[in-house]
Amino acid sequence: MTRLERRAARLAAPLDAQRPPVNALLLQVAGEAYAAPLAQLLEILPANLTALPRTAPHVAGLQVVRGELLGVLRADVLLTGRPHPPARPGRVLVTAAGAATCGLLVDDATDLVWVDDELQPAPFHSPGVTGLTAAGLAVLDLHRLLHALPAPWRPAP
Repeated sequence: MTRLERRAARLAAPLDAQRPPVNALLLQVAGEAYAAPLAQLLEILPANLTALPRTAPHVAGLQVVRGELLGVLRADVLLTGRPHPPARPGRVLVTAAGAATCGLLVDDATDLVWVDDELQPAPFHSPGVTGLTAAGLAVLDLHRLLHALPAPWRPAP
């Protein structure tokens, strides 16, 4: 089959066959790429935060979402233990952690990807990383990441 015939066959294929299904959001945190399961996300918002004085380093602040206040935590601090200066305002991933809804500030949300169910164990310890893909992409569990917070900061169950 020639190159043109392969391209014609690919274009003639049903839409579902052309694009692989996606199940994760590719995001950037502190210069590293991660994948967050779409099933754990409620929405993705541009960051428009109000900082809170005298809070723990992992607290990014508050964001108003449809008239309600949303507490937002910093993914860089939760994953690496220290804050990294953001290159731009970033994105807020909204997730439900138990009965509470909270936000997670990331540097950017760039693409939708497919993450296979067979993950390799991560060579580093981070409570929110469930494993690595064959390509070396760290896959997050947002619920586990938020529940790894110290007890006074943990969202209500």
